[in-house]
This record gives sequence, C-alpha cells and structure tokens, in this order.
Amino acid sequence: MRVVVDTNVVVSGIFWAGLPGRVLDAWAAGAFLLLVTPDILEEYFEVIDRIAAKSGRGDLATRWKTALFDHADIVKVTYGYNDCRDPDDAMFVECAVSAGASYIVSGDGDLLTLGSVEDVVVLTPAQFLQCLEA
Repeated sequence: MRVVVDTNVVVSGIFWAGLPGRVLDAWAAGAFLLLVTPDILEEYFEVIDRIAAKSGRGDLATRWKTALFDHADIVKVTYGYNDCRDPDDAMFVECAVSAGASYIVSGDGDLLTLGSVEDVVVLTPAQFLQCLEA
C-alpha cells in the first residue's frame, strides 16, 4: 500500500505518540510504503528540528530523520494541483497522485475537506488505522 503522510501526523507521531505514533509504527513495521517528495522531506526535517530544539529531544530528531531519509520512497512530481484551501498542502496531493498512492493520512482540516483527489482518499490517522486493521 502506497501512502503519503502529512507533516502534522509525522511530527505528532514522533513527539507525542497517540494515533499518529501508531501510523508511524505501522510504517516502521512495513504495513505501507511511505511516499515523499524532496519538498515534503525538507518540511518534515524543518519541523522535526524545530520541535526537537524546543523539547530537548535531539535524539528523536536524529533517529527519525535518518529513518525517513533512508526508508521513505522519494517521488518525482508529475501532477499539478492548486485546489487546496492552503496552497502549502498541495505538495501532499501532488505527491500522492503522482505516485499512485492509495491514501493521504492527515489531521489537517484543509486536506481532510478534499475527501479524495483522483483515486487518492484523504483519511485521519484513526480512519487509516482502521483500514490497516480491516
């Protein structure tokens, strides 16, 4: 299964666990293939570093940045999208559609309101975990 996970889910999973943490655990266990673009990876790293600096958890930042860099699949964007309420979210849609993803996992209301784009369904972490368990 090919999946794009937005930054808020990745960062929440790293630093606060909960359902986003379970999404990351599923990825680490091989339940799905994480798809990123260079821009998404850069955003992940910037936010991870910012939160690690505030929380004093550089150990988490280093471990997760290495895992993301080494194990996420980097996608070349071939699809343009400009219908997001927040233009910064378009990169997640573009990555997902370009790579033939099944899902975008997000806690961002601007992405969730899309419902789906092309054949890509936008789900909350809870909804996505239910799909994995089915």
